[in-house]
Order: sequence, then structure tokens, then C-alpha cells
Amino acid sequence: MINKLYAITKNGWPPVVAAVHIPADVPGKRTSRTLYLSVAAILAAAAGTVAAWAISVIIHAVTSLAYYGEMSTASTGIENTEQGWWIIGIPVAGALLLVAIARYTSPLLRAMGLTVAIGAGNPLGIENAAMLFNGGLGAWIGKLFRCTNDECRILFTAGVCSTLGSLFGAPVAAVFLALEVFLAEWTPGNILPVAAAAATAAAGSYLYRGTSPVLSFTPLPAMNAKAVAGYMIVALLVGLWARLSIVLYRLVEKWFGKLTKYNTWYLLLAALLTGIIGYISPRILGTGEGYIRDLLEAHVTLAILFALAFLKWIAWLFFSGANKTGSGIIPLLVIGGAMGLLIGAPLQMAFPSLMINAGVVVVVGMGAMLAGTTRAVLTAIILLLEMTHDINVALPAILACILAYGIAIFKSKKAQND
Repeated sequence: MINKLYAITKNGWPPVVAAVHIPADVPGKRTSRTLYLSVAAILAAAAGTVAAWAISVIIHAVTSLAYYGEMSTASTGIENTEQGWWIIGIPVAGALLLVAIARYTSPLLRAMGLTVAIGAGNPLGIENAAMLFNGGLGAWIGKLFRCTNDECRILFTAGVCSTLGSLFGAPVAAVFLALEVFLAEWTPGNILPVAAAAATAAAGSYLYRGTSPVLSFTPLPAMNAKAVAGYMIVALLVGLWARLSIVLYRLVEKWFGKLTKYNTWYLLLAALLTGIIGYISPRILGTGEGYIRDLLEAHVTLAILFALAFLKWIAWLFFSGANKTGSGIIPLLVIGGAMGLLIGAPLQMAFPSLMINAGVVVVVGMGAMLAGTTRAVLTAIILLLEMTHDINVALPAILACILAYGIAIFKSKKAQND
């Protein structure tokens, strides 16, 4: 079955760029070893779950060592660092390995470079490195199992998408990510291995951290029409911000593409910009995952919201566009959530009768940013529901994602043609 969504979502900004180049098989050669591939995908997901946790530990350790001079594997914010002017150089130093291996297409090598770069404060999420590494791991296991090129490509997709199960406890969203973004054709032979990998990764996640939701907030008030209207205003504005992000991302990617024709070390300019912005506001450095709970509980100041919604957005836009890392997921959640709260707070003050909830406003901003940039609207909806375990956010989350998705594809030639 031909995937019509693929023609639209491939023009979005995927969470990870498929850096592996696997040649196509001989025409007419079809994948038929579904069970065999599913076993390989389960092994890849099991190993990938351990790898994702290891990458998370390494990133936190590098961050702690670089900004506080001590080795700690706990998630540490960078806002309290006392490095002074050295902050400008740390992201650049961390990106050296990534730029040095830029000419190589191995996703495993690039994932290692990304891990160090993120630990040094460059504004990407843990999943950027983990998805790339797990995809490369899946392709490598495929070669070990003597799979065909098409089968290796399926295992690469299974490895990439299973990371949503291991890091976010979202196996269903992992399957939908493959369906919307990575699979140009839907067949049992390429869907079942992805589903098996997603279930395996989610099982590992539940065993490790339990079944508690990744996103949690205070009990929600009853939904009403006025509140839903307020949430849609937030979604509309964040959706427009997401579309602007895609336009600017392509410009940055094109500009750095021209620069790197002469010398790949020009990529360090993006890390230098991160360092300069980080010196102004250290909060923008690193993954920013520690701010998600603060956003959901509205325990943030206006200065923090501005830093996350604008300054982090600029640094993330340039670094991901220059290095072609993909958008990631955590940066979208942090930036979208901050932007949503930045819009929702004055909206509530201007119209007190709306009675909108801060936590829902943040989730709406997250969903709009995620759906608007990746164009994976079903993935965004299901990911939010799996991360919150709260059916009460379903209506505003669904409407926000659909609205942002509509803005993203509005007057899109590819969308209209398909």
C-alpha cells in the first residue's frame, strides 16, 4: 500500500535525519521474511534501549564535567554554572568531534559525535543521538543477519522509531512515526518489525523507570468551549511559529551547505553562536529537559520563557540546520511549551473568563510545535497522550496538532498534488 502521508511529511523537519545510505535492492526483489526481520528488530530494540540509556548517562556526565568540573550522571541544568566567558567555547569544543566526522555517513559515528556535542551544551535532545545510534545499530544487525538492503533499511527505521518507546514510553507513537515519516510503502513486512521493536523498547522503559507518565501536572478543571477557544488561539500562533521555523531551517541548511563546500569547519560557527547565546542566557544550553516539569507547573519567570521560546529557538535552529541533525523531540517540546505559556499567560489576563489551564496550554504549545515542524500529526497526537496518560488533554491536543498541521501544509504544492 502506497503511503500518501509520506509525500507530505518528507517535506517537514523530521526528528532525525536518516544519515545511512543503503542502496536499493534489485527491482522485483521483495521482503518476505517478516518473522525473521521481527526477531532482528527485537534484538536491535533491546540493545538500542540500553544504548539510549547509556547515551543519556554520557550526555549528563559530559555536561556536569564541562560546566561544573565534576563527574555526575544526574540530569543537571547549566543555569548555575560559573564558567564565565568559557561558556562560549565549550559548545564549540564539544562540536569538534561532530564536525571532524561530518564527511562520514555512518550513523553510529555521527551519533557519537552528537552525544559529545549535546553534552557540551549544544541545544539538541538526547533522542537526537539515540535515534541515530539505534538506527545505525539496526542496520548493522541487519548486515550481521545477512539481510537484504531493503531489509536493512526496515531495521534502520525500526531502530530509530523504537527510541520513542525507550525514552518516552510511547510505543504506539513510535509505530506511527515510522508510518508517517519513514515508510514510503505500508506492508506487513515493514510494519510488523517496527511494531515489535517499539513494544520491546517500551517494555524495557517500563522495567527501568516504571509506568509513571513522562509529562505530569495538576488535575485539570472541566473543559469548556471558551477554554478550548483559548487553546486554539495558542495553537494557531505556535503553528505559525512552527511554519516559520521550517522556512528558516531550510535557509540555514542551504547557507551552511554552501559554506561547507569550501571547508566543513564552518559548521563550528553554529556552535559558536550557541556559545554566545549561552553566555547571555545559560538556560538555553543542553537538552532543556529539566524545564519541562517547570513549564507544566508554570513555575517559570518571564525571563525563562523568553530564553526558552526565542533564544533557545535561535540556537537550536542554527545548530540543527547547519549539522543536519533533524529537529529532535525534546527541543520541540521545550520551545513549543514555552511559547504556548508565553502566549497563554497574557491571554488569560486579558480574558479572565477563559479559565485556561497552564499545563494544558503548555501541552497545546508542545503539540502544535511538534506537528507543525515534523508534519507527523498522528505521531504528535499519540505521543502527547502516551506521555501524559491523561485523556483530559486529548481534545485540545488533537485540535492543536491538526491546526498546526493545517498551517504547515497550507498552500504546500506537494500536499496539493498528492
